[in-house]
Amino acid sequence: MLLLLACAPEPAPTSGSFSALSYNVHGLPPEITGDDTAGRMELIAPRLGDFAVVGLQEDFDDDNHETLTAESGHAVNLRFNETFDDDRFYGSGLAVLLELELVDHHHEHYDLCNGTLDGAGDCLASKGFQVAVLALGDSVVHVYNTHLEAGSGDEDDAARASNVDQLLAAMDDFSAGETVLFMGDTNLNDDDPEDLVEILRLKDYGLEDSCDLLGCPTPGRIDRFMVLSRGELVLTPTSWEVPAGWQDADGVDLSDHEPIATTWDWDVLQAE
Repeated sequence: MLLLLACAPEPAPTSGSFSALSYNVHGLPPEITGDDTAGRMELIAPRLGDFAVVGLQEDFDDDNHETLTAESGHAVNLRFNETFDDDRFYGSGLAVLLELELVDHHHEHYDLCNGTLDGAGDCLASKGFQVAVLALGDSVVHVYNTHLEAGSGDEDDAARASNVDQLLAAMDDFSAGETVLFMGDTNLNDDDPEDLVEILRLKDYGLEDSCDLLGCPTPGRIDRFMVLSRGELVLTPTSWEVPAGWQDADGVDLSDHEPIATTWDWDVLQAE
């Protein structure tokens, strides 16, 4: 008599760690950037593969996106390139590259912007946010990547406030009860009174800035990683840095923003 024994499945891990990068690559045409945009993308590309989660902003051009991602080694390339309407020249400029398992996603354009040929020209693009839902053990984390309204006028302030409204609404709805990792170019300056209102709204919601948590050497940057642990998943930042070596051979930065690199420990709480 042959006895068949069923093998018990391997239990899902309950803890781990991963690295993450947020980077505004300044991927506008050379006529706007005043430099060799495509050449910069070629230099940026090989550096992205060192991170399990990458959030890109101003990744507008199809060819440049292909350059950035063709050899990065990430299993998932989640790009939000749709335009808000026919009047917008660019998509959102957002992309998330992942080595972790993607189980769901959501993206959304912002309702308000200000300026085409005036202000900061935000209405030339279709700014918004994307959410990548990633599996961590038997739990998930909702990773937000965004680029908020730029500019410093009253209408820019109003658009940024509306952007934050939409983000918090999505965290209440799509991400209800789930742990959130929020990253991107927020265009929120700590020393601007109107921006500070929006920063405090995010913090009052429960999001904590990883730079503050770790006592980073250069607080107040507009490029941010923020975290809100909810439910069974606890996400803890263990490092925050502006990584070295993101310059060309002449020592010129590869973008008008510096990249922000972080590492994260995660733990799935076990029911007692």
